[in-house]
Amino acid sequence: QIDYKMLTLNCVNPENENAPEIPVKVLNCDTITQVKEKLLDAVYKGVPYSQRPKAGDMDLEWRQGRMARIILQDEDVTTKIDNDWKRLNTLAHYQVTDGSSVALVPKQNSAYNISNSSTFTKSLSRYESMLRTASSPDSLRSRTPMITPDLESGTKLWHLVKNHDHMDQREGDRGSKMVSEIYLTRLLATKGTLQKFVDDLFETIFSTAHRGSALPLAIKYMFDFLDEQAD
Repeated sequence: QIDYKMLTLNCVNPENENAPEIPVKVLNCDTITQVKEKLLDAVYKGVPYSQRPKAGDMDLEWRQGRMARIILQDEDVTTKIDNDWKRLNTLAHYQVTDGSSVALVPKQNSAYNISNSSTFTKSLSRYESMLRTASSPDSLRSRTPMITPDLESGTKLWHLVKNHDHMDQREGDRGSKMVSEIYLTRLLATKGTLQKFVDDLFETIFSTAHRGSALPLAIKYMFDFLDEQAD
């Protein structure tokens, strides 16, 4: 069982920082990328997905006033590494609290600004300490090669559960998979029964053989809409 807690983050409106902040519900076990996706869904809920910024093009800033701010990332020098396993950072890793103010900023404009202001919370002070520890020569020698996933070294990323934790469960699942294969013949028989009706449906919708004219406008509009979304 995964222990988690619901948090409400107040996201600065990227179009107008003076506008009211947008409350967004997230989980403290969410990775930073998951949080960015949820923030984008809330901020750009009326904008077509193809016209929205991508999570990979944005950085997540945790703000404390105007000067104190931290860039949160899935992987950085504070990422926890255990042998060849590297755990993705979550809000709980950074100890982000309920009601915190955050902002989505373009990657090229983001600054790793860590202030020593007295307004910093205990969580920010802890993070600053983590950075100092991770920046020591001994720490860098042991950790830096592991920051970027290396296929040769076999570094593996994990979020909530390591893959090998489910190996025993997978062994048990094999029996249930064998049982499901028994229904394969029934599945094929059902497919054969329904195939004619499905073929007739598409023939009626798309065929022009019996109407001698173009497709109905409703069909044209549907595919025009799909083309626009693809663009």
